[in-house]
Amino acid sequence: MQKPTTDEELQAALTDDRYRILEVLAEHEELRSSEIRDHAEIPDGSKHYQLSILDSWNLITPVGTQYVSEYETGIPATLYTLTEEGHAIVEEY
Repeated sequence: MQKPTTDEELQAALTDDRYRILEVLAEHEELRSSEIRDHAEIPDGSKHYQLSILDSWNLITPVGTQYVSEYETGIPATLYTLTEEGHAIVEEY
C-alpha cells in the first residue's frame, strides 16, 4: 500500500488499528511487536501487516531486537519505535 499523499488520505488510511499502534508507541519508547499487539488490542493475524505498512510510510522504525526468554535462545523479537514523522502525526491527530 502506497503512502497517502494528502492529509485527508492519511487520516482515511490510519485505520483504528494503525492509529492505536502509533498511540501505543507514543506512550512507550520502544516495544516488541507482541507488546504492541497487546497494548493496542489488535488481532495477531494483522499485526505484522499493520506494522509493515506503518514502517513503509516511515511512521515507525525497527530499532533493534530483543530475546524474549532469559536464556537468549530462539528468535529475537524486533523492537519498534516512532519516527519523528510518526510523533508529529500522533500530536496532530
